[in-house]
Amino acid sequence: MLPCVNQGYGISKFKQAGDFIMANCPKCGYKLKITDWRAECPKCGVNLLYYNHQERLAEDADKAEEEHIKLQPKIDRVKFSFVGTKLSIVRIICLLIPIGMLFLPLAHVNVTLPFKTINTDISILNLATEVVANLKFDILIDMIKESAVTRVAFIFYALSIVFIFVAAVFAILNIPFDAVSCSPKGFKRNIALSSCGIIFTLLSVISFLVFNSQLTSKFGEMYSGSLGFAPFLVLLGFVIIIVVNILIKKQNVPVKYTDVSEYVERMAKRREEIKEFEAEVEADKEKAAKVAE
Repeated sequence: MLPCVNQGYGISKFKQAGDFIMANCPKCGYKLKITDWRAECPKCGVNLLYYNHQERLAEDADKAEEEHIKLQPKIDRVKFSFVGTKLSIVRIICLLIPIGMLFLPLAHVNVTLPFKTINTDISILNLATEVVANLKFDILIDMIKESAVTRVAFIFYALSIVFIFVAAVFAILNIPFDAVSCSPKGFKRNIALSSCGIIFTLLSVISFLVFNSQLTSKFGEMYSGSLGFAPFLVLLGFVIIIVVNILIKKQNVPVKYTDVSEYVERMAKRREEIKEFEAEVEADKEKAAKVAE
């Protein structure tokens, strides 16, 4: 194996010689020739393949430790966000309240037709499986497009569906963002997410009430509807999350960071050793150059 194709292991200062890439010995600076096919330098005898091999491995270990030092505080903040205090654990449970309440009856609708009576509860599960998943928008679109009598009512019904799904998105987003609650903007973000959940839940409730009043006024004998108790529980869940976040903020408990001073000291010591080693290598090269002269 020619030392000129050493894949970078200890060889530097490459030069072009015909079709071969030549190099200098990394220790003494000797210019290698095509005839120098052995793994050892013909002048100083150092192994060209494994010269400074341990130092390179140590450098890789230092890089890994450096990444660990940078990452450890983030891990500590995530851990503290979840289980740092008793209220943090309570917050995890509270984050599930709005999501769970969305599966309870949001509204109740009763429609009496000549040959059929529809008496059903509306929940986010019904909406997700029967309307969104199966893409059953035909009746809703027809009620908006074709009938001027029901147009306004079903526009608000469509809005109520959209708003409650947006509220559900904010309820779900609360969970992953809870992991970064200890970040500089964590508290404001948590309050903003729950506040947006409250706003869109209220918009959904208002839209449904408009829809309900419109149909009741025009089809009172055939239609009746009422708001369920779930929207109020969803609102209560978001409010509880806000209150818990405020209480955690008032506690002002500092994050418990893992002590990484041992790694920092080890890296500092290692850098000094590398500097000393590089200085020795340069000195050896200078001595070899003087001898060559």
